[in-house]
Amino acid sequence: MGWLARKAERERLRSARVEPLRLAPVEVQIMGRASLDVLRARNVSSTGLGVFVPHGFVGIDLADAVQLVVTLPGHRPFLARGVIRHVTGSGADARHFGVEFTDIADRDRDAILKYVAARLG
Repeated sequence: MGWLARKAERERLRSARVEPLRLAPVEVQIMGRASLDVLRARNVSSTGLGVFVPHGFVGIDLADAVQLVVTLPGHRPFLARGVIRHVTGSGADARHFGVEFTDIADRDRDAILKYVAARLG
C-alpha cells in the first residue's frame, strides 16, 4: 500500500465510530468536577467516545472537562483528557454523553485506530 493509500485509510479510520463487543467491552473511567464513574463505552472513535450512564450525571454541562482512563480489550489502560460535547436528556434524565478527546498520547490514539480497524473487519 502506497503512502497516499495509507493516508486515506488512516483518515477513514479517524472518522469511523464503532460499537464495542458486548463480551469485550471498552471500560471508561470518567473523572469530572464532582463525579467519578466506571462505565462501558457505547461507541469509540479516535476522536472520542460515547458512554451510557444508567443513573445520569447531575451537574454535568457541555464543555465540562473530564479526565479519562480508557481500557481497550487486551490493552493496558491509558489516560486521556476530554470535553463533554453532547448530552442526551437533561438533569437527572441525561443518560448518553459524547466525549471528545482533547489530550491523548499518539500511541494511545494509534491503539484506538487499530481497535477501530479490527472492529470494522
